[in-house]
This record gives sequence, C-alpha cells and structure tokens, in this order.
Amino acid sequence: MTNTRRRSAQSKVDNGRLNLTDFISKMPDDILVMILSLMPIKYAVVTSRLSTRWRHLWRNLIRLNFDGTEFFDKMADDDIFSDLERFKFIKQVSNVINSYNHPRVCDFRIRFDLDGCDTQQINEWIQFALDKKVERLELDLLDKNYDIRDPDESFEFRLPLAYDMGGQMLSLKKLFLTGVNLNGPNLFMILTNSPHLEKLYMFGVHVFPCVYVGGQGINLKYFKLVSCSGFESITLYGFDLVSFIYYGPEIELHLTDLPKLRELDVGEVSVGLEKNVFSQISSCALYLQALALDMRSTKEGLDVNAILKFPNVKKLKLGMSAEEDDCLLQFTSIAQACPILENFSICLHWFSPMKRRRKVRHVTPHVHKHLKFLEIIGYYGRISDLELAVYVIDNAAALKRIVIDPSCHAIGGDLSIQDCLKKQPAARSSAKRQLTPLLPPDAIFQKSIFIDIRIPTDYNTGAPHSSTANALVTPVARPPVFGTNPEVFGV
Repeated sequence: MTNTRRRSAQSKVDNGRLNLTDFISKMPDDILVMILSLMPIKYAVVTSRLSTRWRHLWRNLIRLNFDGTEFFDKMADDDIFSDLERFKFIKQVSNVINSYNHPRVCDFRIRFDLDGCDTQQINEWIQFALDKKVERLELDLLDKNYDIRDPDESFEFRLPLAYDMGGQMLSLKKLFLTGVNLNGPNLFMILTNSPHLEKLYMFGVHVFPCVYVGGQGINLKYFKLVSCSGFESITLYGFDLVSFIYYGPEIELHLTDLPKLRELDVGEVSVGLEKNVFSQISSCALYLQALALDMRSTKEGLDVNAILKFPNVKKLKLGMSAEEDDCLLQFTSIAQACPILENFSICLHWFSPMKRRRKVRHVTPHVHKHLKFLEIIGYYGRISDLELAVYVIDNAAALKRIVIDPSCHAIGGDLSIQDCLKKQPAARSSAKRQLTPLLPPDAIFQKSIFIDIRIPTDYNTGAPHSSTANALVTPVARPPVFGTNPEVFGV
C-alpha cells in the first residue's frame, strides 16, 4: 500500500515536470526571447546548447549588455587574472557580434576595464552598434578599481569613418560615455550627426579643449557632465535643452538662448565667485524650475546683491561646506529669491566637524508661503545646523514634511566608512534633542538614519507651530547616488 502511494506521488511529480516542460516548449519565440533578455548576454548565448530550437533564439535579442565588472574585485588584486579576463571579455564580445544576425540592436552596452590598447576592437563594436541602428549606446571603460585612468592611457571615442564623413546616426537617442577621451570637434560631430539624440551623459571623460554645443540641428534635451576634465569652459546656446547638470571643478559657464531649460545643477561653486556664476546663468533664470548649487567655500561670505530672482523655481538644493560651525543663514537668501519654492534640500559637507558654543542666530523673517518639504543632509547637531532648521520651521507656514539625514557626507581626507558610521549615532541623538521641542509632541524620532517628520496639514492655514495635531514618523529610503549607473540622473 505504501509503495503504491509512493509510486502515485512520484508519478504526479514526474507529470508536473513533464507539464512544465511542455509549458515552456509551447511558449512562442517572442516570450522566450523576452526571458532571455533578462539574462546577461553570456548566459543567454549558452542557452543555444539546450536544443535545436534554442540554438538561434538569442540572436533575436535587441538588447546586448556586456558587463564584466563582476570580476573587478579579483582583477584588482591579480594582474595575471586581469589580463586573462580582459582577453576573454574581448573574445566574447567579438564572437557574439560576429554571430549576431538580427537587423537591429536597441540597446548596446560595454562595461569593462579597457583602454587605448584595445582601440581596434572597441571601434569595431561601435561600428557594429551604429550599423544595427542602436538607440541607446553605453561605453563604460573605468578601470578595475572603478577609477578614472590617465587620459594618455584612455580610449579615444571617435565616430566610425562612414559617419565622420557626414553619415547620420538617425536611430541614436541616448549616449552614455564613461572613462574615455573625447575631443571637442568629435563631440560636435556626434551631436550634429545624431538628429534624434536627446540624452548625453559623460562621467570621467577627458574632453578637450572645450565643450561648445549649440546651433540648429541639435536635438539634445538632457546633458550631464560628472568628474570630467580637460576643458576650462562650457558654452551651450541656441537649442531646446531641458536639463543641464555639471559636477566638477570650477569652469567658465556660458548659457545663452536656452528658453526650455528647466533644470540646472552646478557643482563646486566657490563663494566669492557667485557674482560670476549668477551672471552666467542670468539668461535662463526666468525659465528654471529646479536649481542646485554646491557652494564649497563659506569663508568670504555671500554677496546677497549678486543673487538673481528665480520666479519659477520650485525645487532648490544647496550644498555647503560645513567643516566649521560657522553660521550658514546667509544662504537662505537664495531660497528667498524663489517665491514659489516648494522643496528645499540642504546638503552639509563635512569631514571632521567642529562644534562651537554660541547663541543661535536668526535672520529677518521671510515667509515661504509654498514651502512644503525640507531635507537636511549631514545634520550633525551643531548650532549652524540648528539655525537652518529653525529658519525653515519658523518661516514655512505650509511645511508638511522634514527629512533629517545625519549621515556623514565627507568632502575629503581618509575618513573611512566605519568612521562615518561611528559619527551617525551622535548626530542622530543631537537631531532628536534639538528638533523635538520645535515640533508637535507626537512627532517621535525612530532609530533610523533617515527620519521623515510629517508636519500637521493645518499649517496650510498658517496656524502657529504649537499645534498638537497628530504627526506620523516613518523611515525614508536612501536617495539614489550617481555612480556608474547612467540612468540615475534625476531627469
């Protein structure tokens, strides 16, 4: 009796497996190709060994993602292994594209430690992608330590000869370049020969001698430069740019005739040069809806008279050096220049923060009628931090939510991740001790780095901040940080 039941159960299992096999075999090719598209390309190619039917299915993939970064940790410690993996990666990519017979590729991505010595192979891959009418092209050549290599060793991105001679790249819509060289004339040629290119993101790219983009025929909407080098000026003019983001050393910035520019993010603006910065962006001040400035030095003081009016800015992000406990209330003048501001984010950069004993300062009251959200990143509990929070709480009648992030945002030195983590409990404790008395009694801090304090909605009526309406506190997810993932740009 027991054996009969055992055989019956085994039969059901076998039938289940058989049905599963039948189910997969009955799927149309389009569904199977969709499943393969979720795999890394090297695993999708291996499925060709399963059966005759699977032999050519992978060749119908229109997204080819060659990502070899999984071996970077081991490559960083072993030069022989590194050379071997580089050889295997180049061979794999070349074998795949030589066997690929689909008429088009939608997405082509290369991520590996390659340099100028691999120019011939990389150029062949770029030619293949453009010939297949690629829409999204990504070339990420950071070295095995995820560092930007010396320009003398980097691959120089050039258009294939057929396109350099005037051939147009009609399908290209998004281009992401990381860890390569690109000269100004080639950049201009890419933009003029790609009438549908809307997104250009460059990270760790050596651009020389300048960035000069503009004129009829340029369709670029989103332009981002991060940690790029080789140029001292950026000139953008005469096209329908929507978003421009620059993180890097100080440069000459010239923005003219950009009537559709809505988002501007400029990193590392030294105080004392703000007249020059504000004058450079004055032509687009009326159009902007989101503005981010990173003020790296606070020693010289801010010239309030140099600040422009931003009548349409709803989102403002200010980065400030906060190594010492100097009063930072002067920077609220920029928020005051945004009459319909709704979202105010402050990022405090510090390495080994200094605390001082002094009285809390205040500035002349300025009502922010529309401000609903405040975020302070790098809150350490110093008087300068508290002054910023008090300013907003006292002047934002419509405030609904405060996010306090006491985590360390170091700007240099040898501060380790462990050192940063050690500082956070003290910062969190200071935030709780200082801000709790300023908020309704029901707003309780949780043991989370990210704190979300929802201010009662009756503040929309302009009621005093002594209101005792219920408030809810919940952890907030950490915001995305841009690294080598080009899609994390906030546009």
